[in-house]
Amino acid sequence: MRRIVVACVLAAGLHAQVASRTAQIESLRRDKAGRLVPETRSLLDRRMTGWSEAVMNSLTYGIKGLGLRFGGLPTGQGFALGPQYTRYGLADGKFLFRGSAAASAAGAYMFDLQFGVPELFSRSAFLDLVAVHGNYPRIDYYGPGLDSSRNGRSHFRFEETRYDVLLGVRLGRRLSLGFTGGYLSVNAGRGNRADIAHTADLFTEQDTPGLERQTDFARGGFFTRLDYRDDPIGARSGGMFQVRWQNYSDVRSNRFDFRQLDLEARQYVPFFNKRRVIALALAATLSYPGSGAAVPFYLQPTLGGSDDLRGFRSYRFYGDNLLAANVEYRWEAFSGLDMALFLDAGKVAARRSQVNFHGLETSAGFGFRFNARNRNFIRIDTGFSHEGVQVWLKFGAPPEVRTREIAMSGRL
Repeated sequence: MRRIVVACVLAAGLHAQVASRTAQIESLRRDKAGRLVPETRSLLDRRMTGWSEAVMNSLTYGIKGLGLRFGGLPTGQGFALGPQYTRYGLADGKFLFRGSAAASAAGAYMFDLQFGVPELFSRSAFLDLVAVHGNYPRIDYYGPGLDSSRNGRSHFRFEETRYDVLLGVRLGRRLSLGFTGGYLSVNAGRGNRADIAHTADLFTEQDTPGLERQTDFARGGFFTRLDYRDDPIGARSGGMFQVRWQNYSDVRSNRFDFRQLDLEARQYVPFFNKRRVIALALAATLSYPGSGAAVPFYLQPTLGGSDDLRGFRSYRFYGDNLLAANVEYRWEAFSGLDMALFLDAGKVAARRSQVNFHGLETSAGFGFRFNARNRNFIRIDTGFSHEGVQVWLKFGAPPEVRTREIAMSGRL
């Protein structure tokens, strides 16, 4: 009996101590809550955020759909500017329309129209119709393969007119698949630079297929994509995996019949409440020319420039097949500005069997990304390689958004 009484006394004392400690903790919490003040932001932080949001609103929405288009032309064509009209939510959100025009002082220009049905068949499908006409008189060419010389730089004019349709089906929130079709008319001619040689003066049809003969293409194919990113434009977590197959049929002869398989994988690893992100990317393009046919040089995948090997000049390497990988560490310097460290690697190859991780070209560097509401609108990257230093100023989204994702983007 005495042991039971002692145990009860000890239990009562322990309960009293716990209750007392709980009351103290609650008192401390109330005291701390009473002393909390709103987070203060520096004047620079507030002004940068306000300015970036204003710019972003102007670029994205304009005034009643009418705004300015900055850039959007292939690298090397000079600063491009023009009007853009975008209407979302037509007919109670059933349709969208976008049209734009952009031109640069270098003589390059592009016109494009897009009509979309983003929620077709009760939101289970989507449809895009696109028409584009562009003239780009300063596309660089160094010759085929990784053995091409930096000193062999030349340039050519690339003109295109294309009409494309994309019909996709959503299989749940993350998985989609669909079909693409279209018609592509091209011309590769002499550019307008006086300080760089014309491609036709340095190379021949034998080593550069399509240099002397151009044609039109009917093309079609399919795609599938698994996308579980938290934000397709400014992803900070999740990933995306994509496969695309396209058949290019030479409508004038069989000389340039070919097929292409594009593979892409992206993963975003966040930490510190998504304020820091490691972005991983791997992409490959495999070409399958028809019997006795070749992939024309102006439709070959390329490496070099602001979107892959950022330590090399734009279009530095051409080849039928491509492998590219990127690792990027991003962190928020302050509201409205992200910084990044990156490592790029890649290669082009004449044969599919050569698409491997041996003999890769590499570059590394750092970047600044000005953003609003997690949307990048200006990107400045500085890349270093054994061929020198390259600085890139780009308007719009980070590299992975504007390159290989399924879109009506043709070759460029």
